[in-house]
Amino acid sequence: MNVRTIAFVCDDLSGHGNGTSVTAYRYAEALRKLGCEVRLVGVGAMGEGAHPVPEKQLPVVTPISHSCGFRFGEPVQAIFDEAFDGVDLIHLFLPFELERAALAWARMHRVPVSAAFHLQPENITYNARIGSAPAVASALYAGFRHGLYDRVRHVHCPSTMIAGELKRHGYRAHTHVISNGVPELFQARPEATPLIDAAGRIHILSVGRLGKEKDQATIIKAIARSRFKDQITLHLAGKGYLEKKLMNLADRLGVSLTIGYYDEQSLAEVMRCCPLTVHASVADIEAISVLESFASGSVAIIARSPKSAPARYAVDPHCLFAARDVEGLARCLDWWVEHPEELAPARELYLLEAESLRLERCAESFLAMAEQAVADDELAYRLHGTEVVVRGASSVILAPNVAPVGGVPAVAAAVSRGGR
Repeated sequence: MNVRTIAFVCDDLSGHGNGTSVTAYRYAEALRKLGCEVRLVGVGAMGEGAHPVPEKQLPVVTPISHSCGFRFGEPVQAIFDEAFDGVDLIHLFLPFELERAALAWARMHRVPVSAAFHLQPENITYNARIGSAPAVASALYAGFRHGLYDRVRHVHCPSTMIAGELKRHGYRAHTHVISNGVPELFQARPEATPLIDAAGRIHILSVGRLGKEKDQATIIKAIARSRFKDQITLHLAGKGYLEKKLMNLADRLGVSLTIGYYDEQSLAEVMRCCPLTVHASVADIEAISVLESFASGSVAIIARSPKSAPARYAVDPHCLFAARDVEGLARCLDWWVEHPEELAPARELYLLEAESLRLERCAESFLAMAEQAVADDELAYRLHGTEVVVRGASSVILAPNVAPVGGVPAVAAAVSRGGR
């Protein structure tokens, strides 16, 4: 193994509340178990190998980003010098100033670099309250590409969907489709949870930030139209700006609803207790919560949307409905309630799928990507130094003068809250 020391650069590492920071900490721990040293560079970085950076204060943008639970990192050369000293690879999680400055440092010091694509432009447009906004999303894809991703050779993509989107938007780096991975904490009970509990209730779970693109409103409306409405309780695990509106909608439609935010241990237990999980999102790079839920033994019913990845895991036609189709979801819910004997085989198929997505396996695949990134960059440095222009996926990297992408932070208040 040539890659033994890796530095992760991610703007906000101050907690485990957003999907990108969760992935960074999980991967760091999994890679350490494989014998790697992992250093963490970002705002609020904590624990082993932590190199915290100050927060970048941006007029207008900072209050908005704080409302979404995200902080931008301020590049500090002295921190870079310490954190990157002797590393084999610098891995960049987001396309912002902190990561671009780390890329410039790497090119100047001839250190290999890889990147990940964790921030879906559609998550930004939906949270800017402008919907899918294809023109804006395309501009963001272009800005991210010119600002960072055309300057690295290897990019980790958590799903085939987002890898395809990158190709469609002209990205030239070599993409590696590797799930963010399901930790061992998310395990099913030996026996499935009954669809209907002793009190005659049917418990349905949905996990994710309470935001427009997650579309929990469709789930509430579908339950209201279900023939079993009076037996169903919907549990929303998450927080966000739509909480009050969703509560009001459920009250108006007479739907039993709870909303709570859970730590990982509690979330895993909730998933084991709910026989059905519904994911209605119209935009998701991976939706790791869907994978965690079916790894915990809950049968997932998933919205089919061209900008959302998890529908590919559905194991039964009744596990799929068209995004925003209230009647279609209501039919799926009723079908499962009327055919409870079908839950067990669907559960087993999902559990089989989950084993291929375990974090340990994903970390091994990530390490293989890292090895390739190091080998390719080291060859490029030997042949060309740092002043090289990208000409495609097989070419070498751009010079270290990485310019900021104008306007990107201003639109990116939602940043990596698109996660779970």
